[in-house]
Amino acid sequence: MADVFELVALALPGEVAPESLPATVRQFVSDCWPGMSRGQLVARARRLALRPSLRAYRASAPGEIGLFELTLTTGAQIVSLIVHLRRVAKRRTSARGRRAADVSRAPARDPRQASLF
Repeated sequence: MADVFELVALALPGEVAPESLPATVRQFVSDCWPGMSRGQLVARARRLALRPSLRAYRASAPGEIGLFELTLTTGAQIVSLIVHLRRVAKRRTSARGRRAADVSRAPARDPRQASLF
């Protein structure tokens, strides 16, 4: 069984300005939320046709935060993001509990924060 990771934060490398990002990458970042799974992160990038590639910088133990590089390719432009993912300890749940946990939706957003990215 694969390890479960949840998103803690997304960051840009130091030499990249947020204004230089393509609109689809900005949309991707604004659609992400803390706590989303690694699979949801990659699926969201694929849905926006960003051709994602996620690679680990270093291994992390359960409960620790690991650093990953997320490379997004849009047209001829390649954008790299630094992704902080927490490895979640494996939990044993019943089949009923798993079905309820499979559906994950983004948390409600405050409309006043729409222009913060």
